Order: sequence, then structure tokens, then C-alpha cells
Amino acid sequence: MPRQPKVLRAYKLDAIAELAERKLSDDRQVRSVVVVGEVKRGKSSLVNALVGRRDLTPVGVDVTSTIPVAVTPSTAENPPGQVHLLFADHTRQVNAAELVDWATVDGRHVVDPQVESLPTRAVLPITGSALGEVTVVDTPGVGGLDPASAQLAVSSARQACVVVMVCDASTPLTAPEMAFIKDAGSSVDALIVAVTKTDKNIRRWKAVVADNQRLLREHLHREVTVLGVSSVRAVIAAEMPPGPQREHTEHLCGITALRTEIRARLHVAAHLPARDALRTTVEGLRTVHAQITAELAVVEGRGASVPDLTAELDRLGELKDHQRQWEQYLTRDLTMIRGRAIEDLDRRLDEIRDRWTTRINKQGMEVLRRHPQKFAADMLTDLQLAMADTLAGYLTALHDEVVAPRLDSPIVWGEIRDQILDALSDRRIEAHQVASKRQGLFDPSMLTMGVMGSSVIGGMIGLSTVIGVGAVVGTVWVGVNLGFRAMRSGKTNLLIWLRETLGTTKIATTRLLDQAMAQARPEIVLRYREHLRVSIEQLQQQITTTQHAATADAATREKNVQRLTQNAAIVDKRIAEADTLLACLTGPSTPAGFGGEPA
Repeated sequence: MPRQPKVLRAYKLDAIAELAERKLSDDRQVRSVVVVGEVKRGKSSLVNALVGRRDLTPVGVDVTSTIPVAVTPSTAENPPGQVHLLFADHTRQVNAAELVDWATVDGRHVVDPQVESLPTRAVLPITGSALGEVTVVDTPGVGGLDPASAQLAVSSARQACVVVMVCDASTPLTAPEMAFIKDAGSSVDALIVAVTKTDKNIRRWKAVVADNQRLLREHLHREVTVLGVSSVRAVIAAEMPPGPQREHTEHLCGITALRTEIRARLHVAAHLPARDALRTTVEGLRTVHAQITAELAVVEGRGASVPDLTAELDRLGELKDHQRQWEQYLTRDLTMIRGRAIEDLDRRLDEIRDRWTTRINKQGMEVLRRHPQKFAADMLTDLQLAMADTLAGYLTALHDEVVAPRLDSPIVWGEIRDQILDALSDRRIEAHQVASKRQGLFDPSMLTMGVMGSSVIGGMIGLSTVIGVGAVVGTVWVGVNLGFRAMRSGKTNLLIWLRETLGTTKIATTRLLDQAMAQARPEIVLRYREHLRVSIEQLQQQITTTQHAATADAATREKNVQRLTQNAAIVDKRIAEADTLLACLTGPSTPAGFGGEPA
């Protein structure tokens, strides 16, 4: 993209050129694979097979996981052999062998009534993963398919995600599995269906794969990659010495085809920063083209007259003179948007309170105590979604009612939005339930964990205008640890905890809105001042050009027309080049094929 920024700078659009180059050089993209499926489908075994490590995540006939576990490349700060347990208000590091005690239904600490708090997710660093620098997330078996997981692969320029849906080879897709895939298929392109346990269904698995392909084609009206895999034989192959026999075994068990398909999907997503940069560049080039077209119209005598331009110049001058008055109206508008956002938050929290009160009364304490981590994760998800949706609505209103009418530029809005989100990422709150503890709203470890099941909402919001909000509230502490204690103290205490936790969530969200408003106001004021200054300069230039055109001879006018026409053609060519490259980078990946050849 070397020629496009050069054109932008030639027309004094340096800020847009620099923004595009920053987006192109962004190397913070997270690459993850989220493995989802019904209970006892072999999700954990498939995770172990994908990375090529036996018993890395807890597996077994009677083993059911209770929290998401992210298997991630190790770093100097996160060495292998340790597991990071993420509680609501702290992180604990234990030996990797202890993961089963914290992350399964019958785990020693999970069933211990003396343990006051349990983790809601875990990070397991390893070296030598067969998938390379990719985070693989094993979602919990408790609760079956979480509908929220259907949106986990919504990608942004900093996130590349593949969802692997696991079913087994004993039967075609069930109704809940098909419903999940239909839901996911509407928003997730990088979706793969893995048919596991082919080693136990040697005669039947190929027919099941074919049935699944047919069912998916009928229900989704598009092709979804379906691959047969034997996780058991994949792990055996991973323990063989490198060589032809190992490669042959991995090919036969289907793991090679699955890894290849995952890499292909991630490769397409790796172009997301470049696509983002190209879109920014094209927007800038269209601005340049509009400037050239306007000047050409003036030279040819088709533009606005000098009196019309002078009247517009006077109007902009009046806006500049009355800027102090405009800033007062801006404060009023921002306050009104904040008030509506808080009203929306109240409505969402009331819905959560009613839903969870009904659930507690209907299911009873025994059910909740049986799976406390699932309860805590679901509650945390609901609260985080309420916060995220409220912030999303606030930013949408800010754009539609304040920014767009005055600064009709998606690039400017993107910069304002990013400034707000960056400020919120560093925001800290103090919850009244714990007097002396402070926890940052944004947990940097999430960037190394990828997407973490129902506890993380970075990809769940479903609002393209606010990509990034999920990261801001992704790990907000809302007193979940006290929820474990309340579950053991009886229904009354649990309902009291629910009420107090909803209050804490409102306080935290209100503070976020206040911070967003404080950040937004100066950004909008400064950019509007700059907008007026640039607009006045451009109008003055247009008036000068119009006056010169009126007095220029035919030869000079013809020369200017040729120059501007040539410049417009050059810009058109650069836009076409960028659009062509964007189409190439946006194109779908070539499927690796359907089915595998598991032995």
C-alpha cells in the first residue's frame, strides 16, 4: 500500500495516512480456536489432540469440565508447567497437575464446602503446540451448548477466531447441535464441525459425516466443513518420533486435515489489519477525489458562484464565533445521552434480577450448589453483557446524535471511539462489597487467553459499531466470589447478594459512562474546531480558484482542466487498486475438503 498514503499526503491528509499505516502495522492480533459442543462429546480430548499433548486438559469417562480452559503459548511471564486460575478478584498460579481439582465437577476443591471461592476460567501455557502460536479454548462441559458461544468468532482487527463444533460419530447432529450451528452460522464464517470418536465407530463414521454435510447444506444453505477425527489416535501419533510414520498416522486419524483447515481460516483472518488499513485509505482517497471534482467543476464553470461560496464562508465564520455557545449545547446533549444510557441499564438490570430470582426459586439451592462455577460464570456473563450493551448504546447515540451531524467522517469517529475505549481500558473501580480491594476493569491477560467461553464477551456484543467495548468490561469484578459464599448460606443470602451485586454493576457502569463522557467532550470539541478551520481554508481556496477561473484565458483554463482530470484519474486508479486488494484479502478461504480419512 505504498502509493495510496503518498496521494493522501500530497493533499494534506497526513492524519489519515498515518492512521492507515498504524492499522497496517498493528501486530496485536489474537489468534484463537474455540472448541464447543454438548457434554461428553470429547471436547477436551480434541483440544489435547489439536495441540498434540496427552492429558493436558482433564479427560476421562467420568470427568466433566466446569470452566473454560485456554491452552496458550507460553511466555517468559507465563512459563509452562503452571496453570493460572482466574478468580473474580485475583489470579492464582498452581501446578498444572492441579487443574483437575479446580476445573471439573468432582474436583477436590470444587466439592469442598470450606473453599469460599472458585475460579471461573483458567489459562494453561505450553510449549511446542502442534498448532503453533494459537490459543485453543476448551469450553466447559457443564450446561451443554452455551448460546452465547455462537457469537464468539465475531472478528475485529485484533482478533482472529475459529469455532470448532464437536459432535461424535455415533449419531448425526442432534436438534440442539443443529440449532447452535444455525445460530453460529449467521455470524461466524470460520466454523468447522469435527466428528470425533471415529475409532469407536469405524463402520459408521463416514456415513455420519455425509449425513451431517447433507443436513447442514439443507438447513444453512451453504457448505460447512465437516471432518472426521480420532482424538485418541491423534495423541498416539503426537508421541511418535518425527517422520513418515507419524505423518501417515496423523493423516489417517484426521487431525492433519483439521489442523490444516484451522490454519487456513486463521490465515484469512490474519489479513484483518491490512483490510482495516485499506478501508481507511479508500475513505481518504474518496475525500481527495471529492476535492478534485469540486475544483474541476469550478474551473469548468460548473461550480458554485463566488457569492454562494462567500455566504457559506460567512456561515462557517459564525459557527466559529459562536463556538462557546455550541460547547454548552454539546454538554447538554452528552448529559442527555448519558441519562438515557443509565435508564437503559436500569431496564437491563431489572430483567437480570427478575430472571435470576425466578431461576433461584425454580431450581432450588441444591441445583445451584451442584454447579457453582457454572452459576457464577452465567451470572458474570449476564452482568458483563448488560454493561457492554449499555456502553454500546451510549457510543451509538454519541455517534448518531452528536458526532455524525457535525463531523461526517467514519475515520474521525473511529479515532474518537478508540480514544474513549483506551481511556476506559485503564479505568479502575472500587466495589463496595470489598472495602480495600481495587481491580482494573481490563485484565491484560485476556489478550493472551483469546476468547474464553461464556466468561468473556469481547465477541458477544453483536454491535459492529463498538468493537472493543467487550475488552473494556471483559473482566470487571462484580462480587462473584461472594456469590459462592452466598450459595452455601441459603436462598435469602443469595437473593441479598444478587441485589447488592446488581447495585455494584450499576455503580461501575455509571462510572464508565462518566469517564466516557469526560473523554468524549474534549475530543469532539477539538476535532470540531479543526473541522471548521480546515473547511474555512478550503472555502477560501475555492473562492480564489473561482475568481482566477473567471479571469483566466481559454488556454490556461484548458491546461487546468487537463491537470485536474489527470489527477482525478490517478486517484481513481489508486482507489481501484485498493478495492481489488481488499477484495482479495476479503475472499473466503479455500476449503481443505470434506471428511477426513481416520483409520
